[in-house]
Amino acid sequence: MTTYPLRTHAALRRTWLFVPGADPAGHTAALCSNADVIVADLEEMTAPPARPHARELIVTLLDTINSCGALGAVRINRLEHDGLADLEGVMSGRPQAIFLPHTETPEQLAALDAHLGALEQRNGIDHGATEIVPTIESAKGLARLATLLPASPRIRYCMLASEDLAASLGVRRTLGADELLYARSRFLLDTLAAGCQPIDLPCTYRAETVLAGDLHRSTQLGFRSKCAVFVEHVDAIHQVMTPSAADAQSARILLDAHRAQQTTGVTGAMGWIDAPEANNARSTLARYEAASQIAATSRLREHKRH
Repeated sequence: MTTYPLRTHAALRRTWLFVPGADPAGHTAALCSNADVIVADLEEMTAPPARPHARELIVTLLDTINSCGALGAVRINRLEHDGLADLEGVMSGRPQAIFLPHTETPEQLAALDAHLGALEQRNGIDHGATEIVPTIESAKGLARLATLLPASPRIRYCMLASEDLAASLGVRRTLGADELLYARSRFLLDTLAAGCQPIDLPCTYRAETVLAGDLHRSTQLGFRSKCAVFVEHVDAIHQVMTPSAADAQSARILLDAHRAQQTTGVTGAMGWIDAPEANNARSTLARYEAASQIAATSRLREHKRH
């Protein structure tokens, strides 16, 4: 029996790795990665003729995902296309979340909520256990976020797409993705304002140097979750979005120096520490402590299972 890496930080949901639904080799690669969430895609990554078999593969994949502590999700097609058949085919696998592509109206989300409720009852799943993740892929969807996200209590995360969004906006794609900066900023702001967590768009350029620049922008804006479409991007995303013990210690030292500076008015060995630097250190420390707590809880839960 194949053993896959145990995800002790999966609850942070830093990475949402998309894999084709009908690709067993892709499933194995995702399981061998450290991705927090594995999203089996039945939409653009799976050709229509392959979807019936893909649904069967996904049910098996979801069970394996659960066994290694990761979270399993499925991107279905729009309900008016193959979406209902997708739901019928995968809900027995108890996915953590269902991604709805090209979300633009509250009615789309309400309809998905209703179908999920019926299928949860049929499959012995607690009502409301399956999350809905709207995918924003157009100007219309982005402009309507404030009305979309309250459409269902199942919505806790929301994802911004890249290439379909870029096509909708008519922008020219560049390595630095400056053309999508406003969309990313507005998406993050509106999602947080609605009480949900934003998932940043994927870096659809494979090169490590492009990914590094994209991650710098992503964390600068405030994202804590990111979509990935290349399995080799996962570890780089985790490294940037998860402070290390050394990062935490540096943050503590800076905050101690900042407190002393505020108390005495005297600049220490680190020089003058400005408020933004102190705020960054507090954020780093908070994320490190949250990650440490989640990892400890995960290890304890895994110990009890065995």
